Parts: sequence; C-alpha cells; structure tokens
Amino acid sequence: MPGNKIYEKFCLTAVLTCIALASSAQVKLSAIPSKTTVQVNEIFQLEFLATGTKSVDEFKPPVFRQFEQVGNVHQSTGATWINGALTEYISYTVTLKPKIKGKLPVASALVKVDGKLYNSDPLVMDVADAEASSTTTQEKPDYYLLPGENAKQKIADNLFVEASIDKKTCFTGEPVLATFKLLTRLNSESKILKLPSLNGFSVIDLDNNEKTIFSKEKIKGKTFNCYLIRKVQLFPLLSGELLIEPVEVENAVHLIKLTKETNAKGGPTWLEAMVQKMKEAEISRENLVTENILIKTPELKLIVQELPKQNKPESFTGAVGKFGMKAELLQKSIAANDNAVLRITIKGSGNLPMITAPVVNWPSGVDSFTATTKEDLVKTTIPVSGSKTFDIPFSVSNEGVFKIPSVSFSYFDPETKTYHSIVSEPLQLNVTKAVKRKLFIQNNASITSSSVPAWVWVCCGGGLLLLGAGMFIFVGKRNKEKLKKAPVSKEASEIPVQQKTVADYLQPAVHVMNTLHHKQFYTLLLNAVHAFFYDRLHLLQGDASGNLIEQTLKHKHYNELASQFLHFKNDCELAIFSGVEITDTKDQLLEQAIVLMKETEKKIGK
Repeated sequence: MPGNKIYEKFCLTAVLTCIALASSAQVKLSAIPSKTTVQVNEIFQLEFLATGTKSVDEFKPPVFRQFEQVGNVHQSTGATWINGALTEYISYTVTLKPKIKGKLPVASALVKVDGKLYNSDPLVMDVADAEASSTTTQEKPDYYLLPGENAKQKIADNLFVEASIDKKTCFTGEPVLATFKLLTRLNSESKILKLPSLNGFSVIDLDNNEKTIFSKEKIKGKTFNCYLIRKVQLFPLLSGELLIEPVEVENAVHLIKLTKETNAKGGPTWLEAMVQKMKEAEISRENLVTENILIKTPELKLIVQELPKQNKPESFTGAVGKFGMKAELLQKSIAANDNAVLRITIKGSGNLPMITAPVVNWPSGVDSFTATTKEDLVKTTIPVSGSKTFDIPFSVSNEGVFKIPSVSFSYFDPETKTYHSIVSEPLQLNVTKAVKRKLFIQNNASITSSSVPAWVWVCCGGGLLLLGAGMFIFVGKRNKEKLKKAPVSKEASEIPVQQKTVADYLQPAVHVMNTLHHKQFYTLLLNAVHAFFYDRLHLLQGDASGNLIEQTLKHKHYNELASQFLHFKNDCELAIFSGVEITDTKDQLLEQAIVLMKETEKKIGK
C-alpha cells in the first residue's frame, strides 16, 4: 500500500538518523579473549571490539611477543540496539597460540577514529603447561571453504539471529524479558534492516553494560561470537495471543576458498594448510568468496492471561509486580488558601512506568490539583525496579486541623497469583488563619485576598466574562448588518477561504505531546484526524466514533485509506481507554497520523 511505503521510508529515515547519532557517540575499544585460561600451543581467539563508530581510519594490534599469531586479522561489522539507540561496532579478531606457560601480558591495541586515537586496556592471559593440553582438541575456524563445501550451508551453520522470551505465558502487565542477538563464527558485515514491532506491549529498553554487547557462547561444541542486538522488557497491555515479529539482519559474509592443491600443499591437517597459506600470502582474490544473505528470527508467540477478577481490590489500577508504598505531607502546617503537597511514593519491581497515582478521598473543604510524576528506574534489573513518586498539590480554605484519610494502593503478584493491598496511615495538617496579601492598590486603599470573600471574586469574574461575551455578540451583529448593506465586489467574492493544513489540525496534540497528560495527547490526536476527515469528506461532525468516516471512505472506494484510518483509530483508542499509561507510542502514532492525512490529500484532494 502507498501509505505503508511512506511509513517504511519514515522508519528508514529514523534508523539512518539513529545511525548518525550513534556515529557521534563515545568510541571505546575493548579486548575480549575467547578463553581466560589456555595451554601452551592451544589455539584461542582475541577480539578487539570498537563500539560507538561505523568506520575506523586505522587499526593497530599489539605486538604479540610471547604468542604466535595464526593467520591475518579478521574484521567484521554490525550494530546493536542499546537504550533505544542504534550503536554500531567494528570487530577485529586475532587467532593466537601461546609459546610459553605463565601469566603472559597482552599490550593495548589502538584504533584511530576521525583523527583521534583510542586504546584497549591491557590484559593478562593465564597459560598452563603444554602437557595438560595434549588431549585438547583445537577448534577450527569456519571462515574458509574446503573443497566440496557449500557456501550457503556453511553460512547457515555458522551465522544466525536468535530471539527468545523468558516465559511463554504471563498475565496482563506482567514483565516479560525479550532478547535478540546475532551469533557468528564468520567474517561478516551485518546491518539491521528491521527491528521487531512490539504492538500490544509497553516497552522499556534495558540498560546494558558495554561489556555485555559482546560475549562468547558455546553451541553444539562450537564457540560463537555473540552480539546483543536488543534487550527489552515487555509489558503486555492486552490478553490473548500476542506476536513478536522477527528481527531481520542483512549480512555480507567473506569466506576463504581452499583448493585441493592448496590443502595438499599445506600439509596433512586443515590447520597446517591454513597457516602455511597465510604465511606464504598466497591467498588471492580468486580465493575470496563473498555471499550476501538475509537472516531473521522466528516469530514468537506469547499467551497473555487476564488478571483474576476474584478478590480484585477496588483500589487496583493495573500494578503488577511487588511494591511498597509511602504517603507523606511535605508541609505539616500551612495558612488557609495556601498550597500543600501530598507525596505518594511507590517502590518495587514490575510495571512501574504503567502505575498511575492512587485515588485520594479528600475531605470537604480541600481542593486538589493535577499530580506531577517522577520516575527513578533501574533498567539493569529484571524486572525493572525503582520508584515512582506522585506529588499532589492541594489547598484548604478553612483554618483548623484537617485529616487526610488513608491512601490505598493495590497490586497483583504474578508469582503468587494474588492481590495485595497497602494502606497508609492517616495524615494530619494544621491550617492556620489566612495570610493577607496585597493584590492591587487603588485610591491609596489596599485590597487583600482575605478581605474579600471568594464568592465575590467568582461573581465578578463571571460578570466580566458575560459582559465581554455580550459585547462580542453585539459587535458581531452590527458587522453582519454592515456587510449585508455593503456591495460585494467581484474580486472580493472570488477570494478563496484558506483551508487548514495538516499541521493546523495536529497543532493542539503536538502542543501537549511532551507533557504528563498522555491521555490528552491521544484524545487530541484522534480528534484532529476526525476533524480532518470531516472537512475533506464534507461530513457533519456528529459521529464521534469515526464509523461514518470509515463507511464514507469505503463508499467512495478508498478501501486502503479506510483500513489505515481504522488501524490508526484502534491504536489511539487503545492508548486512551487502557487502564495504564502508554507513553512510548506518541511519535509512532503522530507519524501515522501525518502519513494518513498526507496520503488522503493526494488521493482525495485538499
């Protein structure tokens, strides 16, 4: 569909932007051995990993005085998705063989990026006596092709992307860990083409130590280089079967082709043949094979169960995990009509970002205002832990001692499959006599906030509004009468009415996009798209459900637009009516709205 193509172009642009940002990230060079302890004459690999850059001007390995280097340095490139941003890496692999036993030092390697030098930390290899390694089988590399071997099969056996989730079934709101990684034994250049679209989930990208970007994993007796693509915590928003779509990675794999003559000349074993060829530098372009291959993970399925309805507390609003709560007053005493703040802090682990402020049953005489929210998340733990704080301002009009009743907070523990409720202690606030404050001075007489009752201010304000409205209506009628009497020139009658642009419709939603009023953003965004279609299709704005828009588009044979509109409407309504706060789909839905409206203008006209 044209709309999907435009959206795909936007996604590609976003990925390229991420790549540009990643290229300016801090460059780091790490040295990672395949083993920490080896024996004399045992083959092992040492990986030098440059992260935070997509190109290196120069790489200089250390001088391996107490090791024999087997073959040349092998280079591979790729990318990982860390903290919601794309980070590229370049890997240099050296195959080594210790000459003597003991604690052998390995000096720092160097890379030059944009004229700046970066070095790896030196390391020490623990090398045991050669006698202990007599029975050790040396693991042969797979970046070569023996006579008769199939290149595509070789790649399939030694390069793949893996996706996993830590559970197959869960409850709504229960954290699920999803991990995507690239495993390879080959010399390759890898590029992420598609990250999974995690529809139906609230998503948190987990913080990863830079050392966990790269690791070694044993699979069926073979050691693979493992690169972490993305590690996220998912919070299912709906019950039923949810799908996690595949990750797609494009790879250019470089293999060294060995002929029968080469193998025979090199010696009786694969290792001697390879080492001999490398030393003689006889590998030519004819011996190099490059294969381009697209690999992807299988689609994952997660069965999400509804939370139990039995014994569900009235104060439950969707918190799933293990939590504690504390309620406190930031002021013990205030003057009447001044503001105090009730702070409610929820700590624990689980779906903290989705937790909303507990309901407070305020006593009469108290006016409360919108809470401000602060999150302090630890994204290195599984599940995510930390705290969420709600500061609720309120004021009291009368002096005296006011009691703030207990606050109740409930959560569901998926391990025990039970609900738990926490009730805070009642709080006491001392309210003193209102403080007189000067508002304005007229005729040398000061008018204070306490000298005039509140109802007077309300009445005066309302009277001024009514007076202003009456004047507006009166002037409007006079202007209409003048317009009726005045002759209309032909030029004036032909001046077209300027139509609202896409940006005009979306301006209210964009205005509140970065505020804490998430539901308001989604509501305004959906209203903007409704208003756009009402104007473009010349409909009466009486159908809040949007069904008339969909039916009209289908009647005019714009079935693709109708389908896109329905999909957008459903996504917005999910965010509006969900019992949890969804904050990670704003950019996606805004872009979806822009694409839908632009595509409509192309097909229907402005």
